[in-house]
This record gives sequence, structure tokens and C-alpha cells, in this order.
Amino acid sequence: MLLIKYLKYLLIIIPIFFTNVVQSNDKIVYIDINFVMNNSLAGKSVKIKLDKMNKSNTEKFKKIEVNLKTKESKIVSQKKILNENEYIKKVDSFKIEVNDFNLKKQKAINEINLIQNNSQKKLTAHLTTILTDYSKKNSIDYILTKQNIIIGRSELDITNIIIEILDSKIKKIKFK
Repeated sequence: MLLIKYLKYLLIIIPIFFTNVVQSNDKIVYIDINFVMNNSLAGKSVKIKLDKMNKSNTEKFKKIEVNLKTKESKIVSQKKILNENEYIKKVDSFKIEVNDFNLKKQKAINEINLIQNNSQKKLTAHLTTILTDYSKKNSIDYILTKQNIIIGRSELDITNIIIEILDSKIKKIKFK
């Protein structure tokens, strides 16, 4: 009698544990987002523009730095020639100039970072739309990022397909 009772419970409990295994026919694929961001036409255009801006800023600030170093050495060499008040005025003026230079340099860095973040947001928005459409058309239940995959079959990687779709829809990301 006790055995029959346990057998009934066992027959009820076993299907509960194995229903997830039977129903796991979800279609799952993965994508390398970083690769898409860096190798799509839009991603490359952003990278090229940001590299040009960085190079331009670097050259501009290097010239200013050289001028400031020259000015500093000139002020230091005049220390014994100038009276103390004049020397202090020149040093204070130089400190203000250096501070302005640092502020301008930081502002340029912040501007580039802002442009980079905004362009990545725009590219991500386009990419999200494309991924949503792709998942609907191909009955995909889950799209994971490659960074979260330990091992996965290469047939499940849709990175190149998404790059082709993205390249056909958007060639450049425009920003200021």
C-alpha cells in the first residue's frame, strides 16, 4: 500500500522535472557586437572621423605645449633679472595660461568622448532595429552576445549576416 502511494507521487513528480527538457526547442543565435561596431561601414566611418579629430587635437595641443615649455624656461631664466613682483606676475600669468590650456585640452577630450558615445548610441539603435526584424523573420527566440558564450557552434553566429544588413541600410553615422 505504501509502495503504491509513493509510486503515484513519483509518477506525478517526474513529468514536472522533465517538461523543461521536452519544451526547449527555442532557436538561439549569437552575435559579436564589438566586431559589428568596429567592422561595419557605419562603425568604420565613426572610427575614421574620431581618429582624425584626435590627431588634429593632438597636433594642436603639442604645439601649444611646446610654446608653453619655451615660455616657462624663458620666465625661469628671467628670475634673476626681474624684480620679485614682476617675476611673480609673470609666473601667475603663466599659471593661468597653463590652466586655460589644460581646460581646453580636457574640453576637447570630453567633446570627442561625447561624440563617440552619441554615435555608438545611434549605431546601437539601428542595430537593435535590425536584430528585432531579423529575429522576427527567422523565428529566433534569443539573440545572445558572443561575449556571454563559452562554447557555441559557428552556425549560430549571425555577426556577418547582421553586418551585411547594417551595411546595406546605413553607411555612415552623422554627427557634429
